[in-house]
Amino acid sequence: MNSESAPGSRDTQAPLILLPGLGGDSRMFRPQRVAFPDLIVPEWIEPLPREPLVEYAARLAKEIDPGKPCYIGGVSFGGVVALELATHLNARECFLIGSIRSHQELPRRLAMFRPVSSLVMVPKWLSPFVLGCFGRYLPPLRRGVLHQLNDAEGRFLRWAAQAILRWKPSKGVENLRVFQIHGDQDLIFPPQLTRADRVIAGAGHLVSMTHSAAVNGCLRERMTFRDALPGADSPQGFPELD
Repeated sequence: MNSESAPGSRDTQAPLILLPGLGGDSRMFRPQRVAFPDLIVPEWIEPLPREPLVEYAARLAKEIDPGKPCYIGGVSFGGVVALELATHLNARECFLIGSIRSHQELPRRLAMFRPVSSLVMVPKWLSPFVLGCFGRYLPPLRRGVLHQLNDAEGRFLRWAAQAILRWKPSKGVENLRVFQIHGDQDLIFPPQLTRADRVIAGAGHLVSMTHSAAVNGCLRERMTFRDALPGADSPQGFPELD
C-alpha cells in the first residue's frame, strides 16, 4: 500500500500517522507536514459492501502497521477511524482533531439519520458545481477543500457516510490514551457535545488547516511528553497519568 511520507527528524522515534476527514486527502495535512516532515498519511483501502467501520479499521491496521510504537490520529471521520485503528496498533496516543470519541457525541441532527443510514448520500456533485460557478471568488482554503471532495471516490464517500452513522466503538477504544483537539466554533461536531482536552478559540471544523500552528503545537507537545516517559517503547506503554 502506498502512503505519502518524507524523511524527517523523527526517523528513530514513534512515527505520526494522520487520517483525513471525509472527502479529504493528504492535502488536508499540508500545514502539519511543515512541522512534521516525516508525517505518514495512508491511502484509504477499498471498503467491502456494508462493512462496519470497526471491521474496516481492522483491515486497514494490517496495511499501515509500522511494526513499532506510533502515534495515530485523524480529522473528523479520520479521527473515528483512528480510534479503531489504535486498538490494533502499538499506539502511544490517539489524536482526535475536530472529531468525536463515541457515537453518543454525534449531534442529534446527524444521529436521526441512523435508521435510514443506507440512504444517506454525500452530494459529491456539489463540489464541481460550486467550483465552476464560484471557484474564483472563494478563499483558497475553501476552494482547496472542494477540490479534495471533487477528487474523492464516490463509492468510498457513500460507504463512509453510512459507516460513521452506524458506528459503535469497539471495547478496546475505552482503554486508549486519547487527546482531543477541537474548535470552539465547530458546527459539524459541536464542542459542547464532546469532552475535548484542548479547545481552540475561533476555530471551526477545519481546525487543522485554519489554526495549524495551535494544532501542531498540541501534537508536538503531546508527542514530546509521551516520548520522554519511562517505558515508552514497552508493549505495556506508560504508567497512568493524572
